[in-house]
Amino acid sequence: MKNIIRKKNVNPFGVSRVDNPFQDHVDLKTLFSNQFTRLKSIIDEISDDKNHQSKGVIIAGEPGAGKTHLIMRLAKDLINSNRILFIRQPNNPEAIFYHIYARVVESLIQKVPNTPYTQIEYLLAKSFSKIFIDDVLKQKKPLPKMLAMKQMLEKDHLNLLRRLGNADNDEKRLKNWRAIEKRTLEWWGSTHGWGFGATVVRALVKYCSYPDFSRREIVRKWLIGLELSKYEIRKTDLENRDEKISTEEFALEAIAVLGRLSIQDEPLILVFDQLEGLKYNEELLMKFGENIKELFTHIPNCVIIFNFFPDRWEEYSNIFDESIVQRMSKDIIALNTPSKKEMMDLLNFRAKTYNIDISKIISREDFIIILQGISIRNVLNNASDYYKFRKEGIPLPQKIKNPAGFDNKLIEEIDNLKQQISWIRQYLNIEALSDSEQKEMTEINVILKAYEENATNDYEKYLIVSDSDDTGKVNIIVKTLMDDNLIDTSKTRMGRKKLPEHVMLKDINNKNIVIGFLHIDGKSFSSRIKNFNSVVWENPNTMFYIFRDKRAPKIHSKKSLNEIKWLNSSDNGNLRTLHKEDRIRFEVIYKIITDIQNRELDINIESAIKVIKHLYNDFWLLKLIDS
Repeated sequence: MKNIIRKKNVNPFGVSRVDNPFQDHVDLKTLFSNQFTRLKSIIDEISDDKNHQSKGVIIAGEPGAGKTHLIMRLAKDLINSNRILFIRQPNNPEAIFYHIYARVVESLIQKVPNTPYTQIEYLLAKSFSKIFIDDVLKQKKPLPKMLAMKQMLEKDHLNLLRRLGNADNDEKRLKNWRAIEKRTLEWWGSTHGWGFGATVVRALVKYCSYPDFSRREIVRKWLIGLELSKYEIRKTDLENRDEKISTEEFALEAIAVLGRLSIQDEPLILVFDQLEGLKYNEELLMKFGENIKELFTHIPNCVIIFNFFPDRWEEYSNIFDESIVQRMSKDIIALNTPSKKEMMDLLNFRAKTYNIDISKIISREDFIIILQGISIRNVLNNASDYYKFRKEGIPLPQKIKNPAGFDNKLIEEIDNLKQQISWIRQYLNIEALSDSEQKEMTEINVILKAYEENATNDYEKYLIVSDSDDTGKVNIIVKTLMDDNLIDTSKTRMGRKKLPEHVMLKDINNKNIVIGFLHIDGKSFSSRIKNFNSVVWENPNTMFYIFRDKRAPKIHSKKSLNEIKWLNSSDNGNLRTLHKEDRIRFEVIYKIITDIQNRELDINIESAIKVIKHLYNDFWLLKLIDS
């Protein structure tokens, strides 16, 4: 009964954006059907290419044009055959490959709809099955049990996961998986050599072979580049990677392994979204372009999709090396603003999905105004406002329309000047906030609460928390909320000795502050905090703070615990735990800033900063800077 009531009261236009392609929103498939068909044909071309050369695709559209929505449609249509890998904007120029790899892993553990299996299980089951079948076909006199397994896998490659034994100590299962591992590694060695990639392949085989969740978690830990304990090594027979192999090298090689394995399956689909904010960090933008070029060189069998605003892609293409531009934009798919008829079809389709006759709620005159929106998102937001107005009596929001004939860039410059003037007035208390400004502050407060709810839900999900990613977030938050000049781009050095990932903020109340992150454990934690403590000792006039996520493994090593004790007893150092609320606020602020930069959120950045500073005045990063 509750579900029926909720469905009757639902606003069919209430959701106007897709955050990632694994969501499920109403989709009118006639909209951008030609672009969708073309996109699928590019994937087919890679499948048919004997060399399996990766291709780049630019999907160009204004904010709210439906770029991520189109990828959601692609995911729904192809996720049973192709792997959809969604990558948000990187934030640390020194860890772009790891950022990409971490998002790839997060995507791979997404469940394939209506199945108990994840994307990575689909990819590995298909790849390992095909390798095994091809190997048996090459044998002159294969053993009966090999032929039986071949027939089983030919019938359904998912039988690799279903029917090789049911328990971790099942001898039949162990023998079967040893055979799979042996033939897979032999194939890999003869095809790609016996480098570090073979170690990654071995770990992937083990990941599939363990029905026991705890062992899988150990392998997953290894696969995301974390150090294993002696107990975990004994449990899985894996070895920690050589320290000579950097995290970035590991990440690139691991992605390459997935690409090479996918040749036995179907092309991977890598989607880079929300890249507009790169323009605010020139070093990050340039490094991103260089790394993307390496991706095309090292990773086969991929279609690599980049979602861009048309003017932003034009700007980046004038900055990137021509060789990068050519690889990224092998194909360009434009999402132009749909016609008013197509927009109306979309509104009717959404309403019918919820058994709502919108002609009885919204008038023709209302629709004339609604359809004046310049994008799909604008039209949906307009429709949502009028639906709430007519159905529930909620007043329409005040909107300022751009004068006809004005150039968008000129309007943007004018808006920026208005925002700066407004901010200066507020800062100097020249005049009280106007009614419209007070309303804007209230709206931002509501948005902030919605972001908190999403971040709270995400906190319980499996997400890869990395030191480099958190460092990048601090950089962006400080540059936006405080002052770009506070950040010292030169890092603290100790020769070849490794320190925790960190940011130095200079001249904060006549002192410098170092903010670092150390979510790793094992020997890496021990050595890095020891090195960090040496720097703390040598720089008594600088304050040093290390943050460790509450969800990170508990530290047991006496050596590490002693180093933590020393740091916390020092006059200028401290290790602090990022508790749930700390993490949620950290993620909310970062997400709001990047969404505004990427024009996913259409609010005044200065007003957002004012609300954030007011509501989050006890936020740990703000408190450190203000202390």
